[in-house]
Amino acid sequence: MTGWAALPDPPRASSALKAVDLFQAPPPLIIGERLNAQGSRRAKRMVLARDYAGLVDVGRRQAEDGAHCLDVCVDTTESADEMGTMLSLVKRLSLEVDAPLVIDSTSPEVIKEAVRRIPGRPIINSISLEGDGSKFRALAPLMARYGLAAVAICIGPEGMARTPEQKLEVATAMHEEAKKYGIGPGQLIFDVVTFTLGTGDRAQINAGNDTLEGIRLVKRAIPGCLTTLGLSNISFGLMPPARKVINSVFLYHAVRAGLDSAIVNAAEITPYADLDPAEVKLAEDLIFNSDIDALPRLVDYFTRSGPAAGEVAKAEVDPSLPPGKRAYLRITRRLRDGIERDVAEAVAARCGLEISGSDPRISAPQSETHAGAVATLNEDLLPAMKEVGDKFGAGELILPFVLRSAECMKAAVSELEKYLLKKEGTSKGTLVLGTVYGDVHDIGKNLVKTIFQNNGYEVHDLGKQVPVERFIEKAREVRADAIGLSALLVSTSKQMGVFLDRARSESLGLPVLCGGAAVNTTYVNRIAKEGGIYGPGAFYCNTMFDGLKTMDALMADREGTVSAWRERVEAWKERELPSQASLPRSSVRPVDPPRMPAERLVRLGPDEIDLADVWKLIDRRTLLKMSWGVRGRVDPRTADAHEDLVAQWQARVAREGLLEPRAVYGYFGCSGSDGRLAVRSDAGEKVFEFPRSSRPGNLCLADYFGPDDIVAFQAVTVGARAVDEAARLNEEGEYVDAYYLHGVAVGAAEAMAEWVHARVRADLGIKGGLRYSWGYASCPDTLQHRLVWDLIRPDESGMGLTDAGQIVPEASTAAIVVHHPGAAYFEL
Repeated sequence: MTGWAALPDPPRASSALKAVDLFQAPPPLIIGERLNAQGSRRAKRMVLARDYAGLVDVGRRQAEDGAHCLDVCVDTTESADEMGTMLSLVKRLSLEVDAPLVIDSTSPEVIKEAVRRIPGRPIINSISLEGDGSKFRALAPLMARYGLAAVAICIGPEGMARTPEQKLEVATAMHEEAKKYGIGPGQLIFDVVTFTLGTGDRAQINAGNDTLEGIRLVKRAIPGCLTTLGLSNISFGLMPPARKVINSVFLYHAVRAGLDSAIVNAAEITPYADLDPAEVKLAEDLIFNSDIDALPRLVDYFTRSGPAAGEVAKAEVDPSLPPGKRAYLRITRRLRDGIERDVAEAVAARCGLEISGSDPRISAPQSETHAGAVATLNEDLLPAMKEVGDKFGAGELILPFVLRSAECMKAAVSELEKYLLKKEGTSKGTLVLGTVYGDVHDIGKNLVKTIFQNNGYEVHDLGKQVPVERFIEKAREVRADAIGLSALLVSTSKQMGVFLDRARSESLGLPVLCGGAAVNTTYVNRIAKEGGIYGPGAFYCNTMFDGLKTMDALMADREGTVSAWRERVEAWKERELPSQASLPRSSVRPVDPPRMPAERLVRLGPDEIDLADVWKLIDRRTLLKMSWGVRGRVDPRTADAHEDLVAQWQARVAREGLLEPRAVYGYFGCSGSDGRLAVRSDAGEKVFEFPRSSRPGNLCLADYFGPDDIVAFQAVTVGARAVDEAARLNEEGEYVDAYYLHGVAVGAAEAMAEWVHARVRADLGIKGGLRYSWGYASCPDTLQHRLVWDLIRPDESGMGLTDAGQIVPEASTAAIVVHHPGAAYFEL
């Protein structure tokens, strides 16, 4: 991710429904390729038949399979109406699929019109310097005006760049040309182009090496740029099972070389760690041109193997291996059974003893077993968890797999503790951890606790809604080495700044690790510099393993780690944003208000809500990503297992009565003007203030309402039982079940919100409109929940508010419903 953290505004693409960082952590960004009529026979048939519903379904399935964005190409030789087809399709996709679009056409005019019709910020595919460079010049002003990124294919006046040096030469030329238009490196996604290894063409036999080296050269030469590949080109012409393996292996190595994104069918990619080692060897021999017979050997293998080729090898532990190695493999392969005996035998072996029979206890003084236990921890168990963390960071493991390994590690450590003397020096360090004051969310914080504890750290978990004073008191009490702060929402993340101010004034002198969905590098750098740089260091940790690496670095060389951090922060400068007063009003104009419903306030209890209807509205993609932790790639072989998982948890929460749904919604007269929405009610006028976006369009929620209009508010909950049960499971070491249940509870609450929203639409007699929840960009101030509570009284339905305006129970949500048909989601 060379250079991206230094950019004042990290590059993003967006649809009407969501924004996506082009730099994914871990990479790559996946661009779904199945809506390309030139690369998919099925897509071509649908394009020619004007089967827009079928094409939208293809797009939706790609998003569910893990694609972050969707490449859309409708150009065919049989149809002359590329413009009409493209505009019709992107309109449907924008309304029905949340993934941002990548507009793929050889015609600049088609791209221009499509971009103008798409809400959000799409990606252009593509620009190049081919021929006279006219397409580049036609689209560069559009990129500059709207801040769009574009796939920049390494094609120059002489044609496609083949050697690494040619790829760099063309990329550098495009970068220099782009600077003339004010286009930054973060808007350039260089496709260094790759050629198939499946034909045996001697001129292309080194295409794999050339492509990987081309990526490295471009990333080094143009800091802040991105790279991409039409990944499946590398295996074109080979049989499908072979292509799956080659594409998966090539993606793994391309990411290691610096690849930021890939245009690929996400469902056809298998994590590198799950591939058959024999098949990996065949693919790597071909990709790296390390065996002159690589292609015929690979073809012969997949011809003989048939459909079974590509299946994952079964993870087993050889009983003849040394016990420490067995324990290591059980952790990395997520095999819980038998790990206690492996640990006991590993300790015994280091004490020169043997264990026989079914009882694994070691008959030796604890003074003797202590050294063996410490060696087992440091040489077998901790290296195993390090491998798990490295694979997670490289995108080879999904989160529940990490948690399964953590469960194995917990069992191993529990056994190991029997042989350790309770004395100082057996812990790698001490962390005081908690979710900041006002924040009721702790699933991310719990993951951090699990990973730190299973990597040898002593963690003092203070829980949720922790006041600043409590963090400081506990840190001093236990002589902590660092403090970890977590926050989910923008409003509660401000507590991190409050903490640093207090830590400065009290000379606390401890490094601070900051994480959570609400924070990023920019925010942490800002609060670390306000009032003078926070000397001990304030580090942004995107994932729990980022936090672990930071903590390891601090414990190994605190002075050097903090010094390097300080240099980065001193050089960092934040982009200045225009003031709200200087921003022009958007072009949005209110529409005629819908009819006012006869029933102005509706309150529903568990007996009036059919959970079977709610389950139908659960967003499968969101739920599966929560449950499985997938970040960009889904193994197609697990699709049925995913559905089984959803069904199992539906049955479990029903059987145990873990969901207690309640909802309330109401309708009010209102007037909107200049960032303010005045709502009329029996409790008096309530005024909401909404910020205006500084991005193109300058949207503000109040703009959607006229001087005499109607607004709806809603709040829903599935109760506290599910989240409480998840907390209990986590405390008992059932990390995966806790994670699944928490995801189900939050997913059910979102489905409840959609179910209520459908009722609101029906009451208002509208089909469009959107709902906006507080804590996100368009309405960030969660304290406005208090105004909603004054209007519809969700407290009477079991929902309360924290001092920071967050809703309790956690699996609850509230929203303002905007009936305007042109309503769009936007960033500030």
